[in-house]
Amino acid sequence: LVFSVGASIAWFGGVHVVAIVLIAGLTVAASLEAFVGYCLGCAIFGQLMKIGVIPESVCEDCNDISRRLVRPNV
Repeated sequence: LVFSVGASIAWFGGVHVVAIVLIAGLTVAASLEAFVGYCLGCAIFGQLMKIGVIPESVCEDCNDISRRLVRPNV
């Protein structure tokens, strides 16, 4: 949402290069999620938790998303 709104504001504000860069970033992030299964937003969120910008109490599971990949034996 931030990328889209920022790109729209930049485009209508006449800063077309910034709008194109923002849309390119959105496209890269969405493509990583769609084709590789890598959520760039989740990775950034986890790193922000590790360096203390976001408190761990916000989401304990989000602090280490690799724990979600482990499947329990059934």
